[in-house]
Amino acid sequence: MRTIKKTWGRDGAGVSGAVTAVMLLLIITSVVSIIITFFVPVWAEADESQHMRLTLEQFYSMRENIDAQILQDNPIKASSKITLGNEPNALLGLFRTAGRLSANPFNGSLSVYNTTDQTDLFALSRGNVTFTSQNAYIPQRSYILEQGAVLVAGPGGAAAMRVPPHFDATKDAVGHLSLTMMFISVGGDFSSFSGTENVIVESNLLTRDQNVYEGGEWDLGKDISINITTPYPLAWASYFNETLTEPLTNLTKGADFNITEGAAWVRLDLHDVRRMDLCVAVVETMIK
Repeated sequence: MRTIKKTWGRDGAGVSGAVTAVMLLLIITSVVSIIITFFVPVWAEADESQHMRLTLEQFYSMRENIDAQILQDNPIKASSKITLGNEPNALLGLFRTAGRLSANPFNGSLSVYNTTDQTDLFALSRGNVTFTSQNAYIPQRSYILEQGAVLVAGPGGAAAMRVPPHFDATKDAVGHLSLTMMFISVGGDFSSFSGTENVIVESNLLTRDQNVYEGGEWDLGKDISINITTPYPLAWASYFNETLTEPLTNLTKGADFNITEGAAWVRLDLHDVRRMDLCVAVVETMIK
């Protein structure tokens, strides 16, 4: 009788399959790691930058809506959309950008008064609307609607004025000054909202107080001060200096005006003002 011998050995096909699976896993892990390390930050920076541009444009629109209410003396409420952030990225869902919007009638103030007699007060204005980002990949930014101006602030509080307030100064042939100013005072209660979705800022014109000062004692000239308490005094000081010294305005620093800055305030002093057209509008703002 013939005996058949059986030899036990390794299963080459099984080993090959296991090695292939391990190699495939390593390749997938490497690809995902490369995407997370190199591509996700690029995508995230692009998304956050796009969101910052969108929100700034929405701040411009909100300022335009409020201006229209004031100039038309319109008591009907206006609605302005603000996008607080981005939802998680659609590809991997690894990141999201959020933001915070607040309407604060108690933060910051402006006063216009007679420089030689501060009890001779012409106007008071207060408050601001502020968006603060919560970016993860690009520097933080804040957008501020303050006294009718739109400012952009970066890390450390450095700010630049992107939309100026309604402010104009002219000098006649003999050096007399005329001022035209309109400031927006934020009324209502403090409101705030954080997240990524769209919110609505409702604005409602409460009062519009406009006065023209001229003739009589104004023919002798008055010294007028505009004092602003703000976290961004340098931005306001730069705006006033650039505006008043540009060729079309052509005021002389020291003779026609002076600017004084503090840690959280700036004061503009204007000399020999013969006419002042001054408006302060109180606009109630509420975030919904």
